[in-house]
Amino acid sequence: MGYPAAPAKKHPTDRLVTKTADISAPMLTVFEVIEDIKLFEQLEENVRKVTITSDIKQGLGMKSHWDLFDPSTGEAWYVDEEFIYYEKPKQLAYIGINGEGKDYTGVHNLSENEDGTTHLLFNELFHFPIGDEIENVVEGMMANVKQEAERRSAGQ
Repeated sequence: MGYPAAPAKKHPTDRLVTKTADISAPMLTVFEVIEDIKLFEQLEENVRKVTITSDIKQGLGMKSHWDLFDPSTGEAWYVDEEFIYYEKPKQLAYIGINGEGKDYTGVHNLSENEDGTTHLLFNELFHFPIGDEIENVVEGMMANVKQEAERRSAGQ
């Protein structure tokens, strides 16, 4: 993999959230779920809407606008994301720029387990203060990615 497994901190107070999952699906299937950013409207509880804003609709350089809300306060906020590293089906990294200080960086790292299933290591680094509820949001997203990839793999 050509991108670091976890993004580098910009400030000592940045918070890194790390989650892993073993998924009964091929790496390519898991990667295709992760890169389908419109699907995150269903996969992640704090996402209201995702709009692709670039001419690039898939892969490196794809840009999107995300309408989000803070699960602890219900406050709406917005972020523009861009895929900054794309090595299908092994690694996908992105940045989120808010313009009001709510920036973050994330990296999905995929590897194949001995039994042919996929190991997903996800690191997301928040460059702004976040509450502990983000752990639950990311955990829920990972569970939903696993469920969707396994559903696709089973051909349902």
